[in-house]
Amino acid sequence: MNKKITILMLLSLVFLVVFGAAYTYGLFHSDISDEVQADVADWVIKVNNTEVTNGTTQQFTINDVHFEGDSNVREGKFAPGTTGYFDLAIDAAGTEVAVKYEILIDEESFGNDFIKLTGVTLLSGNTFQKINDSKYVGVIPLQGRVVNTLRIGIEWENNDNNNEQDSLIGTQSNPDLEIPVTVNLIQYLGEELS
Repeated sequence: MNKKITILMLLSLVFLVVFGAAYTYGLFHSDISDEVQADVADWVIKVNNTEVTNGTTQQFTINDVHFEGDSNVREGKFAPGTTGYFDLAIDAAGTEVAVKYEILIDEESFGNDFIKLTGVTLLSGNTFQKINDSKYVGVIPLQGRVVNTLRIGIEWENNDNNNEQDSLIGTQSNPDLEIPVTVNLIQYLGEELS
């Protein structure tokens, strides 16, 4: 009879082990499926009231230049010996992340070797850094967000050795001064500005 009890106990133990393993497998093998929804941060940025949401790099041709007075040049006109400026406003109010911007100004494409960039100043917004003569970088933080407005100064140097090229520009009917500016916009993650 001892042998029968031992076999019965062993069979019971095997049954419990098999049942326990099957139950444990069932606990950890449940198939659960569901849709995960996450709110994605908005990315809506305007540069000089032009939405640049579709791309992070935008090239602008600035032709809205304000010229500073010179008694020898008609008001609102640009000529050798005068200075001017244009403003670049970066509005990230519709963006829900901090934004890093890079401004690239291609002086060589001004169309005249004596039209020079005289400097970039911040009129409103957060700080920015000059990286080199044609690259400026800044951050628009998530908190305390305002429109960053940069004023870019230009000067048409009066040089007698350039009179022929100056005259060529001046004799065109309604010549436009086009200043190519590239704006790169990316999410700022706290990296060093460069």
